[in-house]
Amino acid sequence: MKKAGFILTALLVQFCVTLSLGSVVAYVSTHDRAPSGLIIWGQDFSGLNRAEVASKLKEEIPTAVIYQGKVFPLKLDRSYTKIDSSLDSIFPRTSGIWFVDILQSLTRKTVLKPDLELDQQDIVSQLKTISTRIDKPMLPATISYSNHSLDKTVGQEGQSLDVEATWHKIANEHLSKKVEAVVQVIPVQPDPKKITEVKDVLGDYTTFFNPQDSSRTKNVRLAANALNNHLVAPGDVFSFNNVVGERTEAVGYLPAYIFVDQEVVKGDGGGICQDSSTLFQAVRQANLKVEEKHSHSLPVSYVLKGQDATVAYGMLDFRFQNNTSGYLLISARTGDNWLRVRLFGVADATHSVLSVPDGYPIRPSDSDADLK
Repeated sequence: MKKAGFILTALLVQFCVTLSLGSVVAYVSTHDRAPSGLIIWGQDFSGLNRAEVASKLKEEIPTAVIYQGKVFPLKLDRSYTKIDSSLDSIFPRTSGIWFVDILQSLTRKTVLKPDLELDQQDIVSQLKTISTRIDKPMLPATISYSNHSLDKTVGQEGQSLDVEATWHKIANEHLSKKVEAVVQVIPVQPDPKKITEVKDVLGDYTTFFNPQDSSRTKNVRLAANALNNHLVAPGDVFSFNNVVGERTEAVGYLPAYIFVDQEVVKGDGGGICQDSSTLFQAVRQANLKVEEKHSHSLPVSYVLKGQDATVAYGMLDFRFQNNTSGYLLISARTGDNWLRVRLFGVADATHSVLSVPDGYPIRPSDSDADLK
């Protein structure tokens, strides 16, 4: 029995030694080699050592972005560092203690399809810098009324580097060292063809004021300047308060008489209701859809009773919709004692060309050059 036990023990010891020697041999021969079937970015790296794998991966990363013949180099140090760190899942760092490293090698799970990524944050940051050399602002098409004519410009297309799309091209490109930038064209707005169609007078109304009231006159002129050459797209709703803005001393408005309930008091921006009311009259002529309008609590001198449109920032607004088929241009100009609002657009069966301008309390003289 003792002899049999001795033989069994000897066999067990021999097995352990053989297993250990086999493990050592296997570790020595494979610890710095990629496992069979290792696929990264669609390529097989089986049997290559860590340095070879790292070198080949770094060679496959695009090093520049190109656009219209211009080359924009990329700094890839942080992406290289990230790749080196990611290879730890395939080639673990050694501890220097051989039996510990062998044990880790035996228990390590083999990763055959690791998910290696570039440093997105770093590359996107570089692309944003590159975009400052590629991007071009869109120059809008414009239309304005001056010197008795409509002046129009066609504008110019803009362009913008699509940072996200370009990043994805870099991250997924493993054949070329240079990646073509993804650049989006920014079309001209408003559409120049639509601007060209604006030529018809749909509304034209003039009201008059006392130029001796200097504060009120200044307010009327300021509001007219804000309205002048404002373009309203088809279907859009115009808001007087949004376009003219808050009437404060900081932007130049002065205290002048306003109606509050049934009383006349001084308030900032007094007089601008003449602008909103004159605009309302032109809107009526053009047969546009009124969305919001309020009347004063007392009669005013510049339009007939009930045909005014009072406004108060944050409370009362004058709003209308451009329900024509084209753009609508607001022209608001002032003379010595008059305010004239004209609406230029595209005439149709519902919105006809206005043949004769109108005004209150007297109609503009045809001999007055400023009113022509």
